[in-house]
Amino acid sequence: MSGRPWLIAVTVDGVNLPRFLRRAGEMGLLLTGVRIRGKHLSAFAREDDVMTLRMMAENGGWRFSVGNRQGTGRLMTWIRHRLALLSALMLGIGALIGASQVMWRVEIENAGIYAADLPEYLQALGITPPMRKSDVHPGQLRDLLEWRYPETAWVECGWRGMTLLIRMVDGVPAGTPLSETGAGDVVAARDGIVDSIRTKAGTALVQPGDVVRKGQILIRGEERTGSGVRAVSARGVVMARVWDAAAVRMDLTELHTSYSGRTEESVSVVSPWFALWHEPESAFHQADVSRRTLPLGGFFLPLTCVWEKRYECEITKQNRANEEITAEASIAALRKLREIIGTNESLVDKWVNCSMIDHEVLLAVATGERLVDIAEQIPSGAPDK
Repeated sequence: MSGRPWLIAVTVDGVNLPRFLRRAGEMGLLLTGVRIRGKHLSAFAREDDVMTLRMMAENGGWRFSVGNRQGTGRLMTWIRHRLALLSALMLGIGALIGASQVMWRVEIENAGIYAADLPEYLQALGITPPMRKSDVHPGQLRDLLEWRYPETAWVECGWRGMTLLIRMVDGVPAGTPLSETGAGDVVAARDGIVDSIRTKAGTALVQPGDVVRKGQILIRGEERTGSGVRAVSARGVVMARVWDAAAVRMDLTELHTSYSGRTEESVSVVSPWFALWHEPESAFHQADVSRRTLPLGGFFLPLTCVWEKRYECEITKQNRANEEITAEASIAALRKLREIIGTNESLVDKWVNCSMIDHEVLLAVATGERLVDIAEQIPSGAPDK
C-alpha cells in the first residue's frame, strides 16, 4: 500500500495515446479521470506511480508532464509551503488563549470612602494581577467585601474580559429621622406665599395669603385631645406661590468690519525652532488675514511654507437697535429660566424686566411664578435650616 495515496494531475502528449493507456494498465498503473483530445491526454495518477509513468512515456516517445496534487494532497502541499506561518499562527492563538485565562487588571468603581482601603485589602487577600482567573472567585470575594464594608448596599464582582471589575453600590440614606417620640413638624422648603393648606396630621400655623420664609414651621407636630396635647408626626400639603429668576447680560454694541479693497501678500518658510526669513511687517493698521500652509519636509525636516494674504479693514463698534437687543435678551433670559426650573414645569405667570447698565450692557431678568408644594417634614425641635 502506498505511503502517499493522494492523486496528482498528469498530461501526456503524442500519437497513439490508447497504446499508452494499454501499457499503463498492463503494468498495474491506475489512471482516473482520463480525457483524450487529439494528441493530448490528461488524467490523475497516484503520486507513487508518477516516476514509473514518466519512464514508460519516455521509452515510448511520449511527452510526459506533472501538474498539481489533488484533494488532500493539494492541502498537504499548501500546508508544507506555509508551515512556518501556520506554526506562528498556532503559537499566537495559543498565547492568546493562555493570556485570556489570566487576570491582568483590577478595576474598582464607586469605592468612595473605601478607595484607599480596598486595594490594600485585595492585596492582603492575594488578589494582585497578573494571576490566573481560576484562582479568583468573584462570589466569595463579593461576600467578603460586603462583610468588610457594611456602609455599602451591595458589591458587584465579575469579569470584563481579562479585568476583574469591582463596583461598590452605596446605600440610600433613609432620610431625616423623626424624634424618639415619633413627633415631627412640617416646615417651608423655600420662601413663598401660601395659596392653600391641607393638614393630614398636626396643627396648621399658617393660612392662605401668609408670606412664609424657608425653614418656617407650617404645621406643628401637636394635636389637642380631651386630656391635653399629644405629639404627632405632622403631615400635610402646603401649596404656595414661589418665584424663580434668571438674568442675562448682553452688549449694546457689535463689531462691524469694513474693507478698503487694499491687500498684501507674503510668503515665508518656518520650522518649530526658527524661520528661514521673517515675514515683512504689515503696513495696514487693521487687517483680516487669510493663511495657507504647505509642509515641505517630513519628521526629520519639519519645514512649512506659509502664504499670507492681508485685507485692509477698519473695525468699529456700532450700536444695535434697542428693539432687537431687547427681544434677543428676553428670549435668552426665558430660556435660561426654563433650564433652572425644568422644561416640564408649568408657570402661572412669567415676565422679563430689562435695564441698561452704563449705556453699554443690557440686563434682562426673567421671572417665573409657580404653584408648588413647599411642605418638608423635620423632627420636632430641630434647628431651622
